[in-house]
Amino acid sequence: MPTVRWKQIAESIRREIEEGKWRPGDRLPVESELADQWGVSRMTAHRAMNELQRLGLVVRRQRRGTVVAAKPVRRTGSVALLLHNSHDQLEMEYLRGIHAGIGEDSRLVVCDTEGDHDKEAYYLRRMAVETDGILLFPTGDPRNNSLIVRLLEQGVHIVCVDRYLEGVPVDAFVTDNYTCTLEALRFLIRHQIYPIAHFTQGDLWVSSVRERYQAYLDAMQEAGAESPERWCRRFPVLKRQERASLSQLAADALVALKQREPGLRAVFCLNDYHLVAVLEACDELGWRVPDDLQVLSFHDCVSLLPQTTRRLHRLVQQPFELGKLAAERMILHLKGQASAASVVRMPAIFYPAQTQNTLSEGGSSQ
Repeated sequence: MPTVRWKQIAESIRREIEEGKWRPGDRLPVESELADQWGVSRMTAHRAMNELQRLGLVVRRQRRGTVVAAKPVRRTGSVALLLHNSHDQLEMEYLRGIHAGIGEDSRLVVCDTEGDHDKEAYYLRRMAVETDGILLFPTGDPRNNSLIVRLLEQGVHIVCVDRYLEGVPVDAFVTDNYTCTLEALRFLIRHQIYPIAHFTQGDLWVSSVRERYQAYLDAMQEAGAESPERWCRRFPVLKRQERASLSQLAADALVALKQREPGLRAVFCLNDYHLVAVLEACDELGWRVPDDLQVLSFHDCVSLLPQTTRRLHRLVQQPFELGKLAAERMILHLKGQASAASVVRMPAIFYPAQTQNTLSEGGSSQ
């Protein structure tokens, strides 16, 4: 559906303000001039200006007309939390930590971007005006990086959680995905659990996805694989109601990889969505885990029975601790006490499967 005209006008002026064409205190064209410029009625131009005023981007002053607003310095007492997926158990654990770290002086305004970069951009712009700071689970889509940079330059406080943004000077609190993945894969290879496939998603712009993929390539190359990419399968990012089809995709990939010489011994799953697909595929194929296939996965977002977890190699993140640290960093920003932006990495805990091959080293490692 085409965008209505008043929204087009408001979006055009909003973008010009963000890009610095219009600066705080600059007088904008009057509504009659806007109407002529865009070929619309005065009513349409008036509605566009009302939207800009609602967003806090402009103010109307007697004898001066409509001018670009200065960034408000008043405290709202609110901090925005932009979730990537509000149904995700991992993000709910982050939320518990954020609640613990944010204290009682600020209330959280929770928004769900549903992993959509357009919704993320909308909430970023809106919460930059309506709250004192933004705790962001970024989609990672590079199309929003320039917007985030502009907001930072305008003095908006932003702290990223779970993922960082390459080339963007913003605080981030994340799992050390590369190091813990590399060490877990080395553990499997030391126990002759090899070759190992990697089931991941198509978009590598998400930092956690990219780091896990790079660690996989490096571990396979260390093991002597000439072309580790041929053991990697990238599946589309599916909506919740479509994920049943992921099991069939996983089953097809497992059968094909098992027929190679040497045959597949293990699969490293990007996350629990891929893990569930692999377990369902193994059940359909009549394969036993870990006897016929060993599985390593980040334990992200599903609850598994103890007898199931004992059969898996798991990397367990520390979302509560990361969320608490991110919230405490936001408080420092609000107090004007934060130092230069940095990426803080926390290790995941590795739990090997309880099998004959792994009990010799026992326990867990970081």
